[in-house]
Amino acid sequence: MAATPSIKVTKSFTYRGVTRQFSNRYHFNGGTPADTAHWTTFSDAVVTAEKAIHRSGVTIVKTTGYAAGSEVPVFTKTYSTAGTLAAQALVTPGDVAALIRYSTSARTSKNHPVYLFNYYHSVAQDSSATPDTLNTAAAAAMATYGGTWIGAGFSDGTTSYNRAGPNGATTTGVFVEPLLTHRDLPR
Repeated sequence: MAATPSIKVTKSFTYRGVTRQFSNRYHFNGGTPADTAHWTTFSDAVVTAEKAIHRSGVTIVKTTGYAAGSEVPVFTKTYSTAGTLAAQALVTPGDVAALIRYSTSARTSKNHPVYLFNYYHSVAQDSSATPDTLNTAAAAAMATYGGTWIGAGFSDGTTSYNRAGPNGATTTGVFVEPLLTHRDLPR
């Protein structure tokens, strides 16, 4: 399979009293947006959808676009877009993360399925009675966001782009892990 272009969405939040950043990179099928105007429209659509999965303590600060097979950015846009998820109570510690798993059409050489993963920090837990569980509203918002990537996709005004693997594997499903997980942040 051929390499795919990607967009990286960088977020910031307070972790141990310091502003920290984390990012998610999304490879996509449909080609590379044609120019800066198309990248901007595509980037704005992704940011508008992703802000709905974050609480107000998380701010989307930047997107970076990459051509297929390259680590050299071809597009960058700065944002200061705060999350809009209403589930604010019982926010998890910074290295606790929620997980979205995308299934793909690809298989390994041993015929195992290939999955794509995205982790999101500073999320809301369900309640003090179930502290290991992702908040129900957050899980629903993440399922909607992931479903958009594999369904209608995000448009640049001309073309719609769908989530894919770095080598072009098409996504076929999305699963939001109901239990919170862990992902270390650099110290």
